[in-house]
Amino acid sequence: MYSLFKQAPMNRLLQFEVDGVVRKVKAGEISHQHHNMFKVCFENGYENIFFTDVETGEWIEEDIGFTSLAASFGREIQKYLRSPYHVPKLLTWHNQYVKGRYIKFGFYHYISGSQKFYQIYNASRKYLYTLTVMENDEWLMLGNINNSHSRIDIFFLKKIIDILPLYTSKVR
Repeated sequence: MYSLFKQAPMNRLLQFEVDGVVRKVKAGEISHQHHNMFKVCFENGYENIFFTDVETGEWIEEDIGFTSLAASFGREIQKYLRSPYHVPKLLTWHNQYVKGRYIKFGFYHYISGSQKFYQIYNASRKYLYTLTVMENDEWLMLGNINNSHSRIDIFFLKKIIDILPLYTSKVR
């Protein structure tokens, strides 16, 4: 069922055990279409973004990866999620060196009507944006959650646009 009313983000004070130590945290939900995502602030001053992997549903600590801290946080916050069920998205992963730079991204491809869409995920498994190719062979970016265009890596984006048709040119 789809609601026309946006739900307020969840904020929680939690306690959970990590490596035998009880941790107290403040967790603030970050609204996101593709991940369960929270900014987590620990009583010792450490803070980071924690989000779910779209493929496995496991929790990830941003810029660090799959950690025991992320897994423990995920087990605790799972009790409070509005949609605690994970429906996996199987991504296609591309890895390549281009002009001395390592390019790694995952994408989920789908078609709506006659339009091809590509949800793009970075190497750390976080959603970046959705790309679609228009009838005039120009590309359109949708769903970019960055605050400014200056955060978009143009070299990376152009390489993705060059690479995607190699995977999906025969898909109708």
